[in-house]
Amino acid sequence: MKFLKVDKVSKAYSGNEKPAVSDLAFSMKRGEIVSFVGASGSGKSTLLKLIGGLISLDKGTIHFQGKEIEEPENKLIPGEEGIKMVFQDLRLMPNHTVEENIKYPLLLFDKGYQNDRTEELLGVCHLQAFRKRLPRELSGGQQQRLALAKTLAEEPELLLMDEPFSNLDPIVKSKLIVDVSEIIRNQGLSLIMVTHDTQDALMLSDKIGFMSEGKLVQYASPLNIYNKPKSIDIAAFFGTINIFDSHEVQQFSGENLEIAEYQRIVIRAESFRTSFESGMLKLEGVVQGSFFKGAKYLIRLKVGNRLVTMYANEMIKNGVRIKFYVDRHNLVAI
Repeated sequence: MKFLKVDKVSKAYSGNEKPAVSDLAFSMKRGEIVSFVGASGSGKSTLLKLIGGLISLDKGTIHFQGKEIEEPENKLIPGEEGIKMVFQDLRLMPNHTVEENIKYPLLLFDKGYQNDRTEELLGVCHLQAFRKRLPRELSGGQQQRLALAKTLAEEPELLLMDEPFSNLDPIVKSKLIVDVSEIIRNQGLSLIMVTHDTQDALMLSDKIGFMSEGKLVQYASPLNIYNKPKSIDIAAFFGTINIFDSHEVQQFSGENLEIAEYQRIVIRAESFRTSFESGMLKLEGVVQGSFFKGAKYLIRLKVGNRLVTMYANEMIKNGVRIKFYVDRHNLVAI
């Protein structure tokens, strides 16, 4: 029995020509962290609401732990027991303290359990020092952890998060991603996250789904979706790429690479090297620009009649002709 199984699900909104989600299917195991990425309007948030039982589907079925999720119109309060969502707006109670926000979902339980569970969640989400503060007195990352703690108080088995890190600065976000991963795994939960940031998805996920125009184009491990993308769009979504035809790459190598059956070869900017190792293909170009990116420089080169982008550890002056190399195993044939 699959923990979650989404089978040929479709959803269209009134007035829209195309469905928000179309014939979409995937499954996940208990304890997995799954992310869905794609451009705005690709159907990611609609999918999340369908899984949460918050909106009705037009076709298909969704089973959670072997039981079909009920349509929201058949329930007094929309939503599925065991599945909870952390919303983008966080939905914190502004005039109640951190402690009171966490305790609120526990009010139907006895006082002893309320206090014990609240203390546990304050510790799990690293909020002990802020228990008496109001949400507006917290940083963005602290507010996000509070929203997570409040949701965990309801003891979900599957957690849904919609763009959870979108409003955070890079330093806070990087720390929070690690915190969330630890909390989810230590609590034995499963997570489905929607995000536009591929780095978040790569860091956090066991599986990543790429969506386009309501369809699930690829569903794979982070390594596979990065190294073996099914399309140019997916490859480009996960970083700066260079696109060649197979004939050009054959010229670089001077040997038969058995890639003639493919129309296009993708080489990621980070796959190029400035030093040669055995088995590498050689290119040569003239530097057109160097752009500081923090840990690396982004270098643009003129190679024949085309521009190629690569990363380097140091700035290279414009007009300098350089040789650079790529391992043949880093060629992505599409």
